Amino acid sequence: MASGMSSTERRAAPRAVEQIPLAITESGVVLSAQTKNLSASGAYCTLERYVAPMTKVQLQFELPDKSRRVKICCAGVVVRIDPLVVNAERSLYQLAIFFTDLADRDRSVIVRFVQHRLAVAPSTN
Repeated sequence: MASGMSSTERRAAPRAVEQIPLAITESGVVLSAQTKNLSASGAYCTLERYVAPMTKVQLQFELPDKSRRVKICCAGVVVRIDPLVVNAERSLYQLAIFFTDLADRDRSVIVRFVQHRLAVAPSTN
């Protein structure tokens, strides 16, 4: 069993709990989000706008890799959205986004990033 994964874990790719700024482009509008966790298969993030499930999006974010930062650009689809009510005037949404078009080079960067984060601070799931 992989480090940080419980016996009930259904995800194939390990994920690192990490807050990373994320730009989500949906219908030509760029939205700012923050990841809650990241894996080679997708991201779970917080957003201030509702995006319907099955919406195709473009994603952009940066990760450290060795001694440099790498810009990741990929396509994804929203597979789940969970509303969070902050107060009567403001809601936040947690989106699960599955990567549908991710270059092998970028996937390798994400895998190394997640492996490093799990080795430094294993998940307590």
